[in-house]
Amino acid sequence: MAVETGYFETTGGLRLFEQHWAPAGNARAVIAIVHGYAEHSGRYEWTAARLTERGYAVEALDLRGHGRSDGERVFVNSFEEYHDDVERFLARVRERHPGLPLFLLGHSMGGGIVTSFVIARKPGLAGVLLSGSALLAARPASPPPQEPARPAPLPASAISRDPEVVAAYENDPLVYRGVPRTDRAQAWPGAFRLIQEGMESITTPILIMHGTADLLTPAEGSRVLFERVSSPDKTLKLYEGLYHEILNEPEKEQVMAGILAWLDERTGAKP
Repeated sequence: MAVETGYFETTGGLRLFEQHWAPAGNARAVIAIVHGYAEHSGRYEWTAARLTERGYAVEALDLRGHGRSDGERVFVNSFEEYHDDVERFLARVRERHPGLPLFLLGHSMGGGIVTSFVIARKPGLAGVLLSGSALLAARPASPPPQEPARPAPLPASAISRDPEVVAAYENDPLVYRGVPRTDRAQAWPGAFRLIQEGMESITTPILIMHGTADLLTPAEGSRVLFERVSSPDKTLKLYEGLYHEILNEPEKEQVMAGILAWLDERTGAKP
């Protein structure tokens, strides 16, 4: 698996980090990855390795304010900025892989970005894959708490049941481990509204995946999306007992097998 890295400039003059994994032979399709909140593209190396083994090229970026990219840490004014970044990134991906089917995979916040991006920009993809996506606004507590909750870092223990994954996350210098930015939360209502109002407009082939024991993003959002998208080619896979990062769980090979089978079927590839 050959790996190349680089940077590209996006709106506001920010430099965003990108990396590309190439299969040994000619690629049959390309999978572009949008990571989740506080993490970075380097955490998808295992996923990229498994995909390239099957003949798929893999591309990923670090979102603005994440990983090796420029920008105020984990801050965004609106999801339109993320949409602009992903749009520029995909244009570069298409230039590197002319004529190849392009699939877009989003995890967690990245899944919310991908879903809202597909609704807003209609990028003409061969397919969409979503993992543990943030698609629904959190419901207010009932009854409301006596005091407002204090922001706390994302609990690493909730991402995976694999202690090695948790330890690596906690010790990764490129992972943001500070408290969530309260000003960042202002960008979410518009994104959730766009997703809720635009689900039916999604006609792209779509694979929706979620762990039923996900404590960070509710699996209900994935169920609702599956019910409402208009695509005639839609698949929902709920993995019983899996935590938030289904591709970093002990059962990750099972999850990857499902992804590869779905991709192979839509690219005419043989295992």
